[in-house]
Amino acid sequence: MFKKKVSPEKDGIPKQVNSYCVDWLKLTELPQIVRLEAALFPEPLTMASLIRYWLMPITYYIVVRKNNQVVAYIGFQLFGPAAHTISMAVHPDFRRQGLAGLVQSTADRVAANRGARWFTGEVRLSNIPQLKFLEGRGWKQIGVCPRFFQNGEDAIVVWNWL
Repeated sequence: MFKKKVSPEKDGIPKQVNSYCVDWLKLTELPQIVRLEAALFPEPLTMASLIRYWLMPITYYIVVRKNNQVVAYIGFQLFGPAAHTISMAVHPDFRRQGLAGLVQSTADRVAANRGARWFTGEVRLSNIPQLKFLEGRGWKQIGVCPRFFQNGEDAIVVWNWL
């Protein structure tokens, strides 16, 4: 089975935080990510695209689990000094518990440990909760990509120093 190069000592993964486990995404958990993507995003990633991402050496997926359920996750890629978010989500039943902050801060640490100096990504113009979350963590809105998404919606380009 394919395994990414991970450093538990450096990254602190896996780790237990109260009743949650922060860990690397397992191949067997991809169906849970597909279901969350389908439930939460207008243009969800498919199983095929998730597998392609997961297999790429530059891609990292971090999950927060409660028992065997993925309740939050982030996927990102490393491009030299830049970390770029693929997608991030928290299961609706587990929101407002600090899990978005937990998964983002873990991703920040993992990316920085691998040489990244900043994080970037795109957020739908209509995704006000995500924009407010990132703003609260010091992220900046640095531009707009008109009609970035398949449905024609604009994307706000966001960025943050690590």
